[in-house]
Amino acid sequence: MEKVFEVVRIKQEIRETEHPRAWYQIRSPEDVVEIARQEIADEDREIFFIACLNTKNKVIAIHRVHVGALNYSLVSVKDTYKTAILNNSASIICFHQHRRMSKLPI
Repeated sequence: MEKVFEVVRIKQEIRETEHPRAWYQIRSPEDVVEIARQEIADEDREIFFIACLNTKNKVIAIHRVHVGALNYSLVSVKDTYKTAILNNSASIICFHQHRRMSKLPI
């Protein structure tokens, strides 16, 4: 029996853009909560983000690392650090949300 191997190449595209929170400085946990609230909004599944920071705690990139299922997200450490390294981050902040179940009428 012949073995078949498939190599899958993942391309990461880096684009510079004028994001509303570009170069926003993190001074407190509340600043991170505000960024997370704006990025995640009303997503219907588990989503894992990282915010890449420079040495002055200014946001240089926000990256959606993984979109999970309804109630879980399996995040690869490799994917998280790859994004941080490619953005030359001095530090990162990881955040995700827990999906809230809306109340259904009875």
